Amino acid sequence: MRNIFIICSCIAIYALSTSCEKSFNDFLEKAPGIDVTEDTIFSSKAQVETLVTSAYYWGMHTDAGLWDERDKSDSPISGACEETEAVAPWFWTHSVWNTGGMSPSNSSSDMRWITRWKAIRIVNTLIERIDEVPTDDAYKTQVKGEAKFLRALNYFEMFKHYGGVPIVDHSFKPGEDPLIQRGTLEENFNFLIKDCEDAIAALPSTYPSKYRGRATKLAALSLKSKALLFAASPLFNTGTPVLELSGHNNLICFGNFDANRWKLAADAAKVAIDAAPASGCSLITDKGVDKNYKYVWEVMDNPEIILAEKSEGLRSFQYLTPASMGGMMGNTVTFNFVKYYEKKNGTPQIWDMTGGSDLNQKYAELDPRFNQSIAHNGSYWNVDFPEIQTTTEPVGRDLSGCYGGCWQRKPVPDAYTMWYKEAYGNWTMFRLAELYLNYAEALNEFSGPVQAAFDAVNLIRARSGMPNFPAGLTKDQFRAKIRNERAIELAFDGHRVWDERRWLISDTEGLMKGSMWGMKIYEIPGSTEFRYEPYVFSVRTFYPRMYLHPFRQSEVDKGYIIQNPGY
Repeated sequence: MRNIFIICSCIAIYALSTSCEKSFNDFLEKAPGIDVTEDTIFSSKAQVETLVTSAYYWGMHTDAGLWDERDKSDSPISGACEETEAVAPWFWTHSVWNTGGMSPSNSSSDMRWITRWKAIRIVNTLIERIDEVPTDDAYKTQVKGEAKFLRALNYFEMFKHYGGVPIVDHSFKPGEDPLIQRGTLEENFNFLIKDCEDAIAALPSTYPSKYRGRATKLAALSLKSKALLFAASPLFNTGTPVLELSGHNNLICFGNFDANRWKLAADAAKVAIDAAPASGCSLITDKGVDKNYKYVWEVMDNPEIILAEKSEGLRSFQYLTPASMGGMMGNTVTFNFVKYYEKKNGTPQIWDMTGGSDLNQKYAELDPRFNQSIAHNGSYWNVDFPEIQTTTEPVGRDLSGCYGGCWQRKPVPDAYTMWYKEAYGNWTMFRLAELYLNYAEALNEFSGPVQAAFDAVNLIRARSGMPNFPAGLTKDQFRAKIRNERAIELAFDGHRVWDERRWLISDTEGLMKGSMWGMKIYEIPGSTEFRYEPYVFSVRTFYPRMYLHPFRQSEVDKGYIIQNPGY
């Protein structure tokens, strides 16, 4: 199935999805007296479908958007690393993450702790009771597969946030103690991988078009690929975690380094790539090198999308649109990130950190994905604003808040304008290009830069008109280039923060720590060129404890949760 489109209506679905309590056990503890309502839900296929819709609504999220109506969270995740600076001062990236202020008493950096447990409660009930529904066995198998996929997805999200968390594989009955201690990292990982494998076996490759919005076999294969990639990465694939958790290191790492974890990640990515044609998935390569990439993130139902979450709503587009263009602030792209874009010939762009008088020329020389992802001075936004103006002198119309000199454009579609705000785009969770990059990275880590690794990444570069990686790279050189390629290809999709953390590089100067650079831009009288002047607009703080999130103090105070180190 090529496009995952979920329309989540406000359906009143009993206590499984309407609880307002704020703790893990409150969401998992089954309230007395709701059995009759459950019996009604599981009395027919039509009733079950409302619960399946609810499971997707609560259980599927992306980090790419800025506003989530489900948990009232603002999550400009790109602003937590060097991709962007979120202009709105109330975002948690300003006051919590980038200042090093994340703590157990401040839950704003993971508002979805609540909704994940709500989703897990719903899917556990589906798994347990779907066999009671008077319908065909194929449908029951499919629903179990969808539920297993959603449970695995939510456990993966908690895996990458916290390490090991409590493993809940059933609905709690009245009187049952829900205060379950954290499982080890390995137990959590094995649990979610088993759910992935069950989902892979149960889910179809495609659905009839009227059932858009359902997880496919390829979606489950993609989740397995991503989970294995994280498991193989330095954050978890070690016996010595960043910070010791006295007597409990097995909650935050595997306890040993095993190179074979990289092989498993490579193998899983290859299986998913090979399964793509059966789901109608393929790379976008026929729109031209200046349009292929934008087509992927802008056009609904395109063949490259494996899973895209559609329920974030248009408010995210409003937050991503600068105020000067009718939006609610926007995200300014840092100069740190702009410097990752190579020239069209595959060589690094040379930027003068003392300033230069050839900004237009430098922009024109960059990888075509730059223009398709980032709105810069002189570039196009939409029919209302055909030319972006971010000059410092004279003061450009779009300068306010644009510390970096550029605005994040992706994923706001051209059709989203001041006068038409009903446009939709892809809030991508999994797409085919990511699988190729997963494959290339894992192959290199296990076997070195073998030809198959080159072939995988070169496919992605070629469709944007970029040359192949140069032959003869060492393992370290290939690693550096594939990491840069992930930054560019997966820009603003919610990957960069997690990639930096799993690679253990977040505390590198200019990533999540240290100076964030912007660009001041000046007109040159009598010239079509512009002068640029790099400058530091912010200095961020990152502490080693921030490689993992803290558990909420309210949960720790109950005595069943061991807090992560450093908090």
